[in-house]
Amino acid sequence: SPDTRPPVGWSRSHVLPPIRRQSMLTLSQRLQSASNLLSSAYVDSYSDRMMVGRRAQLGESMVWRSTLSAEPDNGHLTYGEFDLAFFGALVDRALARPAGRREPETFVDVGSGCGRLVLAASCVWPELARAAGVETCADLHMMAVRAQARASLPRCDFVHGDALQAMREGGPLDDATVVFCYSSAWASEGGALTDFSELVGCCCLPGCRVVVTDKWLECDGSCGEFALIDEVEGPNRETGGSVGYIYEVVRSQRGG
Repeated sequence: SPDTRPPVGWSRSHVLPPIRRQSMLTLSQRLQSASNLLSSAYVDSYSDRMMVGRRAQLGESMVWRSTLSAEPDNGHLTYGEFDLAFFGALVDRALARPAGRREPETFVDVGSGCGRLVLAASCVWPELARAAGVETCADLHMMAVRAQARASLPRCDFVHGDALQAMREGGPLDDATVVFCYSSAWASEGGALTDFSELVGCCCLPGCRVVVTDKWLECDGSCGEFALIDEVEGPNRETGGSVGYIYEVVRSQRGG
């Protein structure tokens, strides 16, 4: 009979598909892989990326000043880069809810900037159906597109435009099941996000998990019904520290 034993030097990991091999790593190991990938995907430095973001916020006449305290050219725009390890911890908790979910998830970063967290999500959680971002600043959007080409990651999408139009029913990102927003630039009243809460209530399906930072969703029922799953403190080099709030959409204009 033919010899069916594996060849010398063979190991089971050699025949596992990439998604399975990656999922066997710890979150810390996957985040390190993502960090290495991001280092090679971006030729623009952190300072260069910050300059592009500040130019979009303040206008060309303000970007070279030593102080950025003047009135912004567009008060709805700002740029920052969220801590990768803290991002991983928050989104990993969101993906773990609800327990036993089997359908592939769609991750969306609202205000995705140069695409850094979208590429990281695709690397850290390769079991995602896709990872996507929406960004209003054209220059940052193009940085994301170029970085994706260098990284050669599948299942990544970047949309240039308004988040409400992109995520509402019929939009290119209307299938979001996990949403992340580094929400410092969004309007708020007493710490409660106003416009972003309305966006979630309009666009997100019940069961979608939403992660916001330092500000929280309005839960008075006017925009929808959102259940707080977890509240987590973590590092943020730009602010000295942040708090992440993880919600599940219970009711929205799309159901519930």
